Amino acid sequence: MKKQAFVESARNRSLMTAISVLFMFSMIFGYNTPLKAEDTSSVSPAEKNGQNTTTYPVRVEIKETKNRIVEGSVRGHKLYVDQPKEFGADDTAPTPPETLAFALGACVVSTGRLLAILNKLEIRSISATVEGELDFAKALGMQTEKRLGYSGLKVSVKIDSEMTAEEEKKFLADISAHCPMCDNLANATPIAIEAAAK
Repeated sequence: MKKQAFVESARNRSLMTAISVLFMFSMIFGYNTPLKAEDTSSVSPAEKNGQNTTTYPVRVEIKETKNRIVEGSVRGHKLYVDQPKEFGADDTAPTPPETLAFALGACVVSTGRLLAILNKLEIRSISATVEGELDFAKALGMQTEKRLGYSGLKVSVKIDSEMTAEEEKKFLADISAHCPMCDNLANATPIAIEAAAK
């Protein structure tokens, strides 16, 4: 009974945090949960007009603050990145590449929890460790054939459940197939850097 109560409690908490993205997966899983009125801030204009869409627009505003600290604002939330003291910064927050690694790991964990909710899987917890290596030579103006970004990223996922090894392998494959950050990093994503209107 205690185990079941714990699972139900975890599922309820996760439902509250996942409700804003459930519609993104409704067409894939045949799971159609209407959003509440207070959740419509994350819905696209087409969705508000009654059209069937899974589009989720994202807008993040970024600006410099003190020394090398950069502040981001998205939906009322604040994000910060900094640089190590060796680079003349204050080391008050993760670097942009470290934040990218966090975003990947967080997306893997969040996607795993969402899949567990939709498929009614009894998973007590999901955690992940992301590892990678960067070479700043090119960023510092040095001649090298090595790429600027990560040469690769490894995500080690720990799942606390009663799954068999084969079930866990399939679950991880499902996560990889439905994780937006996995898609963005594994496949080429067009990036346009242009001058903003003054």
